[in-house]
Amino acid sequence: MDKFTSLSYPATFTSSIATRSVSLIPFLVLSFIIVRFTWSAFKASRSPLACIPGPWYAFLTTIHLKYGFATGKIWKLVERSHKEYGPIVRLGPRQVWISDKEAMKQILLKIDLPKVAMYAEISRDRFSPGLFGEIRPVPHKRLKRFLSPAFTVAYIDNLESFFAGTIRDLLNKYETSLSKSPQSNKIEVDVMDDLHNVALDIMGECSFGRGFGQTNPAAEIEQGIREKVWKSIPRSIFDGLSKRYQSVYIKRFFRATGINIEFDWPKEMIMAIDAVVQRRRAADNATRKDLLQHLIDEGAKPDTLTTMNTRDIVDQMSEILLAGSETTSGTTACLFLELARNPDKRAKLLDSLPILDIHDEIISGKAVRNDPKYRYLNACIKETLRLHPIASEMGRRTGDQWIQLMGHNLPPHTVVSASYRDLHRNEDYFPKAMSFLPERFLEDSERGDVPAAE
Repeated sequence: MDKFTSLSYPATFTSSIATRSVSLIPFLVLSFIIVRFTWSAFKASRSPLACIPGPWYAFLTTIHLKYGFATGKIWKLVERSHKEYGPIVRLGPRQVWISDKEAMKQILLKIDLPKVAMYAEISRDRFSPGLFGEIRPVPHKRLKRFLSPAFTVAYIDNLESFFAGTIRDLLNKYETSLSKSPQSNKIEVDVMDDLHNVALDIMGECSFGRGFGQTNPAAEIEQGIREKVWKSIPRSIFDGLSKRYQSVYIKRFFRATGINIEFDWPKEMIMAIDAVVQRRRAADNATRKDLLQHLIDEGAKPDTLTTMNTRDIVDQMSEILLAGSETTSGTTACLFLELARNPDKRAKLLDSLPILDIHDEIISGKAVRNDPKYRYLNACIKETLRLHPIASEMGRRTGDQWIQLMGHNLPPHTVVSASYRDLHRNEDYFPKAMSFLPERFLEDSERGDVPAAE
């Protein structure tokens, strides 16, 4: 055989090699996964976090955490873990939860740790999120400064007429229903649904200049927009944010493979709000100095400082609408729930309040804050917020530096979550923590034998 002679192999031989190569791929992939998992577990087991108490599997995986966040049941795991392991607990390779008062002050006030990345995933565009989803320190500071005028007590007091109008609609609805059954003089209502609708309409009035017709279906809607579209805006916002929250980890998984999944707002909703924005921009003088007008006149993207377009405005307003309505209605519903569970506290509260007719003027928020006759009502609200905090936890992360927390050295890029719910129900800070005792927030002379709140 000379150097110009070529070798050929039987087709069956080459086919056999190809078949074996293909069959090796799953084995290689599985081997890679096992090696990577083993190496990650080894590093996590030798992490400085290894000395923090927690379940045995905490250093191995975050699957249980992802499931808890996606289903909204993470608080149950956190509650059980704090009860078993104490005020600081490790629940993942680099995930730590705390429920100690001084430690919370440290991470939220003294050090002011940044938000975890998951917040940005809740926004339509993680590179242009709203105030809630913005995790970049400088843009967040700019956005917070820009929106702060809309969250002052004075600004809220100026919107009192919109609050009163929506509450009046609810009272009229109840009065009409009662008039249809004068013999029984009682009706059955869904308080949670009614409160949610009231909060949505108030947020609509204060944010978009018009309620959404949830409390009073006959209320006037935004001109030039189909009624069905306008009234569907709250549901569209809620559904959009829910999908983003539930799919955080799915989106991250696909992004690692180069596939970017986004949940946009419905086109009709964008068109409806854009019509409002364009109408206001075309007007010579602003008829209402509300949050929407503030965004139209002065709104600039916090990272590039370029003028906000309609989508940017919708992103900002949507987060505010959801945050304002869900928290308000949820807290008020919990207040009614606790009063139903505690008839003695309900009777004491009713005795402290003035007797009004259904057609009397709606009491203002300013009066409730400042008039002594509403002291016990304020105490009931505070006790409700203690037992049922708006958020069960707040996620933060360490930066590029080590920090010391509760005697433990936490390495960079550690997720540190503040467990508000567990702190509020801690007997060390609130004796008889699971009891609804508004008196703990009253002055010494009015508190009786109830221990004061810390």
